[in-house]
Amino acid sequence: MRLDETDLKLLRVLQEGAREPIKTLAERIALSHNGTLHRLNRLEDSGAILRYRADIDESIFGTWPFYSVQIALTQAGRANRSRLEAAIIAAPEITQASGLVGALDLKLRVALQKPADWTALQAQLDPSADLIQTAHLHPLGRVIKHASPHPLFAQDGI
Repeated sequence: MRLDETDLKLLRVLQEGAREPIKTLAERIALSHNGTLHRLNRLEDSGAILRYRADIDESIFGTWPFYSVQIALTQAGRANRSRLEAAIIAAPEITQASGLVGALDLKLRVALQKPADWTALQAQLDPSADLIQTAHLHPLGRVIKHASPHPLFAQDGI
């Protein structure tokens, strides 16, 4: 899908607050109500907008700190990556997973009550113990920068 300047404006406004009524969105991007609704539907139908979600202050989960887990896979793990990825997707403790390029294969963001809980989760992800070569668990500290929109959404760029 090709995005024009108005699409980018709409996406930026949605990043700031997706609960805005269509009327407000239309005013903010200087487009008619119907034009805004049409663009919004087109962006949703094309898959450009995947979902709407709430940003939650993670400090409310103080008893479940987050950890970063860096994983290197075995050759069998690389060959059976889809099996491991399905287990990662199914694990509610894993809040984010990214594939990496280089010496490490995966980076996970995991909520655990205590570091020792990683052992059980790793066994759940890799019950045969043949996919994960190494996994390094690191406690995450304070958030320095929250996820932010793509630079094309920068106010100056539009």
